[in-house]
Amino acid sequence: MVAKFRLAPRDPVNELIHEASSEHDYSAFSQLIGEYVSWLRSRYVDNNWFITEVLDKQSLSSELENLSTMYGSANGRAFLAVSDNEVRGCGAYRRLADGTCEMKRLFVPVRFQGAGLGRRICSALIASARADGFRLMRLDTGNLMKEAITMYRSFGFEECSPYYEYPGQLLPYFVFMELPLAAATADSR
Repeated sequence: MVAKFRLAPRDPVNELIHEASSEHDYSAFSQLIGEYVSWLRSRYVDNNWFITEVLDKQSLSSELENLSTMYGSANGRAFLAVSDNEVRGCGAYRRLADGTCEMKRLFVPVRFQGAGLGRRICSALIASARADGFRLMRLDTGNLMKEAITMYRSFGFEECSPYYEYPGQLLPYFVFMELPLAAATADSR
């Protein structure tokens, strides 16, 4: 079942967050992630080595080649925010372990920021993960992502210990967070 979430309340007829389900959807997701990487490099202009090492460690190239597997319904979900037939943001989550998922690749291009779209995507990701029976959602983000960190905290995410093994020189640039979700069902993911 493909999840769809209406975006609140600016223009409920023309805005929609929907689960990626087609090759076209995953292609649009991949294009936004390419834009995200460029944005990250501009944010970390003095530490571009950090972005290169992180994306290599995360195997981003392989991820982009296998989006439907990485974030398909068996392992997680990917969402796109669309308004007036234009993709304006994305986000995903994937299974880490029994009952735990990880939020990934939440991004709204600068030209679409400032209208709460990132919050609406984040809300859809959390709601979907809860509906899928996950008990805990984790994420990692860069230490310079102050706006994102503030948003995550507003949803109840709290800082936690690293849950992914990165080389020691990268750790000072990361913030790891987690959010307990509602109790999972008996057939916990």
